[in-house]
Amino acid sequence: MFGLVKTIISFVVGIIELLLTLRFMLKFLVVNVHTPFVGWIYNTTAPLVVPFSGIIPDLKLGGFMIDFATLAALIVYVLVGYSILRIFSYVDPRYR
Repeated sequence: MFGLVKTIISFVVGIIELLLTLRFMLKFLVVNVHTPFVGWIYNTTAPLVVPFSGIIPDLKLGGFMIDFATLAALIVYVLVGYSILRIFSYVDPRYR
């Protein structure tokens, strides 16, 4: 049972990390937000990034931009996913 739960958690965290990485790269390259794919990525990941907005202002480097809210979200969500998986390994040692 725990194996299936761990697989689902890993999959969900992986999808979240993929989407946030795409958002980070698209923001870094300052792409056109009116294209459908970019708009979809931004709208899909907005709820994941909102808790981290405004902590550190974005940094503009020439024609590029570093979105620290997305970077913080990437770090926090991977740490949360890892922590949840570690908790499962302590509950059932077979899945370490």
